Amino acid sequence: MSKTDIPSTDPASAERPFRILWANRHCLLDTSSGASLSALQMLHQLNSRGMQVDILGATNFDNPSGALRFQPQIMDARRRRQRSFVHRDGRITHALVLTHHQKQGLMMSREDAYWHSLYQESLTYLKPDLVMYYGGFPADLLIPQEARMRGIPSAAYVVNGNYHGIRWCHDTDLILTDSEATAQLYKTRSDLTLHPVGTFIDPKRVVATDRTPERVLFVTPKPEKGAYIVAALALIMADRRPDITFEVVNARGDWNEAVQAAAQHLGKSNKPPQNVVVTPNTQDMRPVYGRAKVLLAPSLWWESGARVLCEAALNELPVIATTLGGTPEILGDAGIFLELPSKFHQKPHKKIPKLDDLEKIISTIERLYDDVSYYDACTSRTKKLIHSGKHSLDKNTDRLIDCLMPLLNKRAGDIDSKKYLLKHHKHGAPDLSASVPPIVSLSGTDV
Repeated sequence: MSKTDIPSTDPASAERPFRILWANRHCLLDTSSGASLSALQMLHQLNSRGMQVDILGATNFDNPSGALRFQPQIMDARRRRQRSFVHRDGRITHALVLTHHQKQGLMMSREDAYWHSLYQESLTYLKPDLVMYYGGFPADLLIPQEARMRGIPSAAYVVNGNYHGIRWCHDTDLILTDSEATAQLYKTRSDLTLHPVGTFIDPKRVVATDRTPERVLFVTPKPEKGAYIVAALALIMADRRPDITFEVVNARGDWNEAVQAAAQHLGKSNKPPQNVVVTPNTQDMRPVYGRAKVLLAPSLWWESGARVLCEAALNELPVIATTLGGTPEILGDAGIFLELPSKFHQKPHKKIPKLDDLEKIISTIERLYDDVSYYDACTSRTKKLIHSGKHSLDKNTDRLIDCLMPLLNKRAGDIDSKKYLLKHHKHGAPDLSASVPPIVSLSGTDV
């Protein structure tokens, strides 16, 4: 990358845009990851407010189906034997390390080392005012550490309850989250202060324009999302109410495994129930929401700010959901809540409730189909929730920027990062990375 690719770093140039570098080993283009989708929308919002945003990632996905958006580009890069490539996403550029495996967690050590070298070069050449990231694995700890050694602040994005201890945020200046519930969880667990900014969803990308509400919708058939419970409900209702169709969006997980386990539990045939339509992972959920009459979300683990709940609310759908995590906060009075004993919230999340408890859920589903006044009352509460400004993209962006401004106003991109590196190096060795041309230019040129 030539220096002409970099905006002016003259301290007197207060007019230059703030520069943000998002860096982690995941791919924010992953359509199977709610966290990636929200983080990417967050960055697009910052970019729309005049900030320069670049992304350094890798071809790691929660599920390989999440690569559908640009799989041909990945295959082309493999044929060319490239170690990395650049993907244009509107006004944002993704520089991606090409990994042998696309499944998250299988990144090879040589790929990891290559990613880290690109990250160091990006800090030197892009001169960001802020580094943003998510991840709590040991390799992720180097992201805020490298920034800190250069005098660059960092912000972590935490949208689950999986972080324990305090080492993961040792070098991080700011921790963002999507719900008050998760902020309170970490305050209680580790005495950490997290700043809730909401979930970032562009209604134009998820709200259905054509609606024929007919189906019970369930997204991501993983055990922790309640797949075994939904499979049991579908099997029971296949005989009782064949007129009610379930649609399962197989973004991740194994629906067939859940059906077989539920069939064995109920003493039924393990053949796929005829009242279930399985839809592959898709980057456009609008047709799916257009077919949905109700969302079923019996999640059994901590849901920080589940994206599917927000999307369903934006589509004014009734939602039947459990109460763990930020779900009550997201749905408010619009939620139809299930209370399950604590044993169902324990790993491996494969327990199935007693028939009497399943019958209560079935009765609620049937009432939504058979009682028009009840259904209308449920959708009216959801409309009221959305019209109140809940899940407003603009409001969430305002909250985000309010959190980031104290860090951005330091304009760390204008400082001499080499002095910081020299100060922190135990042997006083100078940084020589500026003399090594980056292998990938975030401005869009493969070298």
